[in-house]
Amino acid sequence: MIDVIRPKTTYTDEQKRLRAAAIDKAQAAERAEEEAWEAIKAARDAGVLDTDLCGDMTPARFNRATLNRKYGPRPRSA
Repeated sequence: MIDVIRPKTTYTDEQKRLRAAAIDKAQAAERAEEEAWEAIKAARDAGVLDTDLCGDMTPARFNRATLNRKYGPRPRSA
C-alpha cells in the first residue's frame, strides 16, 4: 500500500468563519432534533396517538418506525 501525503489545507479568515458557522448550525440542528424526539416521547407517554405525532404535520424523519426503534413499541393497554 502506498501512503499519500496530503498537503495541509489553509483557509482564509472568511472560510474559517463560514466553516465555524456551518458547524454551529449543524450542532444546533442536532440538538433541536433530539429535543423534538423528547417532546414526541412526552406526548406519546401522555397518550397522544403515534399517528398524530408522526403524521402529515411533522417532517418525514419523524415517523412511527423511527419512534418505535428509539423508544420501543407503545405498550398495549388491557
